[in-house]
Amino acid sequence: MEFFDWINLPQIFMEYFLQANSAEEFIQMQRLGLLISIAVGAGLYLIGHIFGAIGLYTIAKREGIKHPWLGFLPFFNTWYTGKIAGEASFFGQKMKRSGLYAMLAEILYVALESFIVVISFLLLRPEFYQVTVNEASGYATVQFMPAYLPNSLRWAADASLYCEIFGYLLWFVVLVFFCVMFTAFYRKYYARSPFLMVFLSVVLPARGFTIFAVRHNHAVDYNEYMRRRMEEYARRSNPYGGPYNNGPYNNGPYNNGPYNGPYNGPYNNGQNGGGGGSPDEPFSDFGGTGGPSGGSAPDGKQDDDPFSDF
Repeated sequence: MEFFDWINLPQIFMEYFLQANSAEEFIQMQRLGLLISIAVGAGLYLIGHIFGAIGLYTIAKREGIKHPWLGFLPFFNTWYTGKIAGEASFFGQKMKRSGLYAMLAEILYVALESFIVVISFLLLRPEFYQVTVNEASGYATVQFMPAYLPNSLRWAADASLYCEIFGYLLWFVVLVFFCVMFTAFYRKYYARSPFLMVFLSVVLPARGFTIFAVRHNHAVDYNEYMRRRMEEYARRSNPYGGPYNNGPYNNGPYNNGPYNGPYNGPYNNGQNGGGGGSPDEPFSDFGGTGGPSGGSAPDGKQDDDPFSDF
């Protein structure tokens, strides 16, 4: 799938440089541009494929998943990514075979796009185009004329149009399955920002590089990871405890002044609390004396970064 995404990049820039004054010159430049785009796209796809395969192989070997070499095979690497990701969620419904569905949709998309490229080469003939010269500016416009096609190639013009429309619909299907699969994958191996990685892997043709980047990360439970982060955020945002202990003077109806009430003034301080010793730690249930900024877990241990290897 990334191969055709990479092909589009050179064509975007080459359109500004392809200027022709005749149909023959236009066809030659179009063919050259398409061949250059295919060569550049193939090279970039191969580099990304190798990086992604190394990433999948490294993760599979560490996790003990069988047949890690499948990550090096085109299309099968998509299925293998879903296998490593595990169970995915699609609009609240559990999906156990997201990698298989993504692989099948990708195969159909690649087959359709390959067919469109073949048709493009068939229609790149100068006798199928008309050249119109603007007398005021002197620029020539080359336009494809379906009426010039012989009866044996009339189907190609219709097929090209319908395949383009169907290709957009199929691309949307591929996009949905890839988003479901990679969301489960990066929630497992890059929980700190999975949606950014999904964008780079699905919308942009960079999934090989993103998989390679997280190859040393260990699998985590995303829900447990988010729970820990919410607890840490709650401790930092409310360092004085619960709703009834949220001020430096322990605000309450009878305990809202610097002398702790009308009957416990400066000459009677500490005699109602068991002597003048230091009071007990009021926040022992929230990490002890580590304080809200100490990064301590509720059990008193240091909260390790689950992605310190990245």
